[in-house]
Formats: sequence, C-alpha cells, structure tokens
Amino acid sequence: MIKDNREYIQVLEKEGQLKRVKAEVDWELELGAVSRKSIDEHGPALLFENIKGYPRGFPVFANIMTAAKPVLQARIALALSMPKDSHPLEIVDEYARRAAGKPVKPRIVKTGPCKENILKGKDIDLFMFPTPRIHGIDGGRYIGTWHADITKDPASDWVNWGMYRHVIHDKKRLGTYMSYTSHGMSHFFKNEAEGKDTPTAIAIGADPISTLVSTTDLPAGISEVEVAGAIGGEPIEMVKCETVDLYVPATSEIVIEGFIRAREMMEEGPFGEYTGYSAGGRLPRPYIDVTCVTFRNNPILTITNMGKPYEEYNTITSITTSAQIANELRARAIPFKSVYSPVHFAGIVISAKMQYPGFAQTLASAVWSSRAGAWGTYVILVGDDIDPSNIEDVMWCLTTRMHPKNGLVVVPNAPLDALAAYLAPVERRGTDYFTGYHVLFNATFPMEWPKEETPVIMDWEHGWPADVRQKVLSKWKEYGIS
Repeated sequence: MIKDNREYIQVLEKEGQLKRVKAEVDWELELGAVSRKSIDEHGPALLFENIKGYPRGFPVFANIMTAAKPVLQARIALALSMPKDSHPLEIVDEYARRAAGKPVKPRIVKTGPCKENILKGKDIDLFMFPTPRIHGIDGGRYIGTWHADITKDPASDWVNWGMYRHVIHDKKRLGTYMSYTSHGMSHFFKNEAEGKDTPTAIAIGADPISTLVSTTDLPAGISEVEVAGAIGGEPIEMVKCETVDLYVPATSEIVIEGFIRAREMMEEGPFGEYTGYSAGGRLPRPYIDVTCVTFRNNPILTITNMGKPYEEYNTITSITTSAQIANELRARAIPFKSVYSPVHFAGIVISAKMQYPGFAQTLASAVWSSRAGAWGTYVILVGDDIDPSNIEDVMWCLTTRMHPKNGLVVVPNAPLDALAAYLAPVERRGTDYFTGYHVLFNATFPMEWPKEETPVIMDWEHGWPADVRQKVLSKWKEYGIS
C-alpha cells in the first residue's frame, strides 16, 4: 500500500505521470486554468511549486487522478499498486475483489506527520494555504475539493468518510455543501434536531486510497476507513484530533477541525461541479466554525478541478461505482458478464445475457436499489458480446439494437441529484425537490427472437469463416499493409 500522499507523488513521477510546475502561478484563476487545460489534453498530474504571494514549501497538487494516458484510469491503477496500462475492467474487478474482502480496522497511533504544526484560537488563518479560486464563476476560494470529510453518527459509533466541497468564508469559517441524502448531512440533521453542532474533521492530502474511498457511496453503517484498509491490504494509521472526538489519517497533509453550526447558515456557491456545469446557484448553506488546524511541514494542498470530463470524481467513480454494483449483483446472484460506469456518465452500462423476458428490468431495479446505483439516472443494458467500457460499441448498440419505444423504460419518483444541470428552476426549488426519474435503455435483441431472425454482427470476428480469417492473418505481411 502507498503510505501517504508524498509517496504517491514519487510513484507518479517515476511512472511519467507527474509534472512539477516551477514557474510562478497565480492562485487567482491561473492555477485552475492551467490545471483544466492539462485535464482536457489527458496530461499528467501537476505539482505547482511556486504560488504567487506564498513562500516556497506550500505547493498545490492537482490533476491527481484525472484521465490519463495510456488508460484513462492509469493513475487510479497506480494508486492501487497495479500496472498503469491495466484495462478499465481489470481495475474494476480488482477493486471489487478487494472491497468485498474482510474489513481491516485502522491502527490508532499517538501522533503522526499531520501533527507537526498545530494552530488554535487566534493563530488560525485558513488563508495561510495557497487555496486557488479555480473557476471564473466560483464564489470564493475552495480549500475543500479533494479530501475526506469525517463525521460521526450521534446515535451510534459509526463514523463516515465523505467528500463535500468547502469554501473559505474568512480566517476561521468554512462554507460547506452536502447533498441532502449524504451520510454527512444525515449526521448534521440528527444533531440539528436537538440543537447540537456537528463535530467534523477535514483530512486533506491523506494516502490516495483513503481519499479515493471517501468519494464512494457505501451503505450507511459501513466504515470507509476499514474498507480503505481492505483495499490497501493493511490498516490505515489514524490519530486523534485536538479539539473534536474524531480520528484522521496520521499522514494527512492538512487537517481542519471544527463544528458545523446547527440552525445557522451562510451564503455558499456557485462552484464548477462534477456534472460539467455550475448548477445549484448561491444559497444559504451550513458552515463550519474552525477550532484547530494541524499540518505537516511544507504541507501539500490537494485539489480537484471539477468540470467537464475528466476530473478525479468522475474518473474514480467509473471504477468504484462499477465495482460496488458488480458486488451487489453477485451478492443477489443476478447473472451478468461485466459492469462499467463510463467516465462522466450519470449511470451504468451492464453487459449480460438475457435470462428471461423482463430480465432487463430485474437488472436495472437491482442497480437502483443499491446505494452506489441510486444516483445512476441511466442504466444501459447491452449483450454479453459487448465490452461496456468501449463507448463506441455502447453507442452502436443504443442506435441499432434498442427499440425506440419498447427499449426505453422511464421510472418516476426516483432520487435526484440537486446539481443535475437539466433541472428547470421550478424543479430545483419546487415541492417535488429531490425526486426525478430513472431511465432504462435496453439495447439488446429480445431473447425470444428466433436465432435465424436475429441480426448477425458484421465485423472481423463474425463476418468471415475462421479459415478465411486465418489465411488473411498468415498473409498479412505479404499484403504490404502497415
């Protein structure tokens, strides 16, 4: 297991997946623009070492797990200690195998690198870190974009890790946006109902697996730190916070402790989001009173540049969501060949052989009833002859195998992501707020069709007899075709 953020940087650099930016870069929009340009070109991870107005030794680490070459998820593969050229479905299968293993409890330690510097009271100044204003539309400098939000269920011992955005309001206050169905928000609601503030800790720049797991939608009651240990193959070292009764990864670069105030709000937003849009506007939202900041010497601020593909959230969830849904289907003994959530697609593609008429609805219902699949607006079902990570083939199936009437199933009253760009203003603020639709695209030929009347694929594998294909392959050099 890669022990911390700094070791991960070394691995990326060794594998040609990181570039150190030594030129001076302004935190006001320039850093974000450089990051986005590199994302659009599937460039390397970036370590900005010279931020305008800040001393050396306060770098910013960006494009950490964005789409890469030779494989979109190359840096995720490296985080999992796999070869960077692993096929996406190999990464999904390996992640699923590890995540389904026995949970590994964390190891509690007395101290760690994140305690090298401790600031409390009047010494706290959130602006001491070179937090960028990433997008031109952003309503402030967002220090919390790539991290782990840690909260505890007040009714039990369950501790949840999530990832919610945080804007700096002033030296000691952070704004927060949490979706209404997130586990962090459920903890907040329970405390707020009793007029209590919610203790929280924000761990920035932990080891890559811990941060990766923080982006996942695990069921309530499941400990992300134990899943991270299972995926990494060893316990995550955790250290107790200074001012709240929570534990954080000991190797975190920066830890921000505080309380989400009950029944108090501050204006937050807008922000360029993972949907590829800025949607949701500027509204009153909860905020955090910061009580302590701890950090490593020469702390590395980690950020993600949300937006149109392919930033971290979408690249990661293409693996983690696929793996979680695959494990859900296996647990329910529902047969399928492979599962893949394409990068920047609000849904899942499943490759399977039809078992009986209506099997497509069985698969889709199983996906939507899972925590990981509840927000997948779209389910696309393709035959077991299709690689669901091959988007060209998926689109080909949608436009050739899906019946325009019978293949489309719309399910009302489904959970809704409030950041969805297609929502009309009345939907975003109306009485049916947070309910929308699920859609099934059944892009398969009906199993009841006679074999002789089922269309035959015309490609290299299916269009010619095996002896003809072998003859062509044996003479390929003779043809003189490069």
